[in-house]
Amino acid sequence: MNQKIIKHPEFLILSSENDRNLKSIADWLAYFKVNFFCINTHNDVVSIYNYNMQTEEMILLIDDKKDETIINLNKLKTVFIRNGELKFNVNKIPDTLLKQNSVKDYFYSYIQNLDEFLAYFFQKKYNIIGLWGLALINKLIVLEESKKCGFKIPHTYLKTNFNNLNSNENYISKTLAIPLEMETKTQKFLNYTARIENTSSSEEFMTSLIQKEIKKLFEIRVFVFLKKIYAMAIFSQMNEESAVDCRVYNTENPYLDEPYTIPDSLKTKIFQLMKSLKLNTGSFDFIYTEDDEYCFLEVNPIGQFGYLGAVCGIDLNKVIAQEIIEYEGH
Repeated sequence: MNQKIIKHPEFLILSSENDRNLKSIADWLAYFKVNFFCINTHNDVVSIYNYNMQTEEMILLIDDKKDETIINLNKLKTVFIRNGELKFNVNKIPDTLLKQNSVKDYFYSYIQNLDEFLAYFFQKKYNIIGLWGLALINKLIVLEESKKCGFKIPHTYLKTNFNNLNSNENYISKTLAIPLEMETKTQKFLNYTARIENTSSSEEFMTSLIQKEIKKLFEIRVFVFLKKIYAMAIFSQMNEESAVDCRVYNTENPYLDEPYTIPDSLKTKIFQLMKSLKLNTGSFDFIYTEDDEYCFLEVNPIGQFGYLGAVCGIDLNKVIAQEIIEYEGH
């Protein structure tokens, strides 16, 4: 077996190799000569190599299938949780045993306990940026909490039919969970927000998130990292394809994006909502309505921000690297 590499990082990043921002952030940290280590949540396997509960000294073992690295946490200051959940090392179990529910339940509980303990330990000992694990956040709870912070939101319903909807209004349907992605060898499918074409249908369906369509002038994407805010206006109404969902992009006839300055009153509400949701970073989506109001749609704790930075003329990867270095918690 190869000799184990020993590291004593001051900064730890948890992110997947599929995160398009990870390499640039790591490059900037290296440029600033920061002592950091990245755990690739897509590939690396983690073990709690040694932990003394009396002294609270912890050492992790990271196996990337090529090398094994011992991570001594005695110098660690800040953990930036960007994307993905940790994979833990477990002994190989014969398939015949894995078919037994009791064995599957045991290993599920085993992994959950390790994961929950690491989350608890990190949050107790170090400065944390981001949400642990997959950073999943309940859209329905977010909408309820946003109302408490004074945000205007679309008229929203959870329904299994179209009964009692106003036939003179337009409605949209959007996912209430994570986006559904499916791939074949030649195509990729993703569910988008879409206008409901026939609300007179008597069809019954599983509980779905339905909202009254807002008449908008443009959309706004706001990226928040700790106390810094950057925003851009998205003129998705320029194209019919993107009018309901700006992700439906026409490369031959693209809509415009422009830097945007949001008012202080909106910033205050954003930080109130972040405090309520225990977030310190995230991407927020708004509609600016024909009535000159800001309408809150949702927040993504791990939303992409590179393009927004380009629109605003800022390298947000550099900004994030600098903020990670300077962050001292609350």
